Amino acid sequence: MRSHLSKVLLFVSGAFVLTLIGMVIVTGLKQNQGEKKDNAKIQVVSSLNSYGEMAEAVLGNQGDVQSVITSPDVDPHDFEPTANTAKQYRNATVIISNGGGYDEWSERFAKSNSHAKSVNLADMYDYHDGDNEHYWYQPDVVARLTNQLVDTYSEIKPDQREYFEKNAKAYQQKAEKLTKLQAELKDDVNGKGILATEPVFDPQLEALGAKMLVPEFSHAIEEGNDPTPAALTKWQTALQDHQAVAVINNTQTTSKLVKQALEEAQATDVPIVPVTESMPKDKSYIDWQYDQLKSLQKAVQS
Repeated sequence: MRSHLSKVLLFVSGAFVLTLIGMVIVTGLKQNQGEKKDNAKIQVVSSLNSYGEMAEAVLGNQGDVQSVITSPDVDPHDFEPTANTAKQYRNATVIISNGGGYDEWSERFAKSNSHAKSVNLADMYDYHDGDNEHYWYQPDVVARLTNQLVDTYSEIKPDQREYFEKNAKAYQQKAEKLTKLQAELKDDVNGKGILATEPVFDPQLEALGAKMLVPEFSHAIEEGNDPTPAALTKWQTALQDHQAVAVINNTQTTSKLVKQALEEAQATDVPIVPVTESMPKDKSYIDWQYDQLKSLQKAVQS
């Protein structure tokens, strides 16, 4: 009888120990999974490198950022994604798209990745059909996007919000030189007439209070069409009558009519300000914007 009782006790003790071991293993696995989730790197994919720079500044050491379009020679409108592009978006935890029809391929990839958090500039700026979608030229884009990224990253890593906020503030402080220059320019540009070969720089100019002349010319060029004879006549008149203090030229787009329009500006001594649609490889976003604004300042003060 005593021997039988000992066997029962031994069996119960063994089962209890095994249960405890099982509980420890399960708890350990859950903790390990939680730690892995907390320590997992945030993978960000941005369609444009200008937004990618801001994303990287806020993210810091908490992940990696990949920008799809990094060359100023590539037109985002005409960009054709590759299998590698699809893989980047498939593995992303955060996707940044310009939106507004500018990078439809990026928006499509974002919709197909239901696990990633999507940041869409067009949504942030309440885009409506016909609006100017060149959001990197919006004067407040640095503050607006970096603050949004703080919220987005913090949804994934809530314990790192303070870190993300600190990074965003540091980048915003670097961009303050843009804000100061914009304030100076507003006195020079407000109410002045300006022509443009394409409307890429228009958000910046409109914020400065500029009067955009012959917009039908720039919109036709952007759409790949020839401006109408009436638009060409208006362009010539604006130059000859000195209605325009400067001509903004997107150097990434050229045509016979654009070349002719620029020659007319030179003939009437109207300064030409070169801008680009894409961020140059050798400049940061802030320096790129600052240099273009300085060129505009020099033109309108000449």
